[in-house]
Amino acid sequence: MSLLKFTPILLCFVALSANAAGKSAFINPSIIIEQAPQAVAASKALEQEFSQRDNALRAAAGEIQELEKSYRNDSAIMSADQRKKVEDEIVQKKRKFQFDQQSINQDLQKRRQQVLQGLQKTISIVIRKYGKENGYDFIFTEGVAYASEEVDITDEILKELAKQ
Repeated sequence: MSLLKFTPILLCFVALSANAAGKSAFINPSIIIEQAPQAVAASKALEQEFSQRDNALRAAAGEIQELEKSYRNDSAIMSADQRKKVEDEIVQKKRKFQFDQQSINQDLQKRRQQVLQGLQKTISIVIRKYGKENGYDFIFTEGVAYASEEVDITDEILKELAKQ
């Protein structure tokens, strides 16, 4: 008899806890950052932005290789002064190459970071908008041990990003 008294109360708690969970979904941020149209466009833009400097760096590397090859082939017939002059030139060109390479890498890293920050801002706005429009209480990213394909909305977010 006392069990029958508590059954309706128990059922209310079960119903409340089922509703408290809310509608939730999962997105894979790695896929979104790799495949978002904005990310692809930004990657191409960065490639174009740095292509001239990259080509100059490749040309410098080729010049150094040619100079070293010439030195190896001709060092036997060179005077000591000529060898010293060519060796110094090779060392100087290698130092300049390494400096230029580090400079390009730093500049590229800085630009990638700027682009990534802008992209993350756009992605965050799209995710929030999508969540509100589709009645989600939670949209999880990293730190999820398991998410079924039914709650993975990564593709839907990519479609929304494509509309931007």
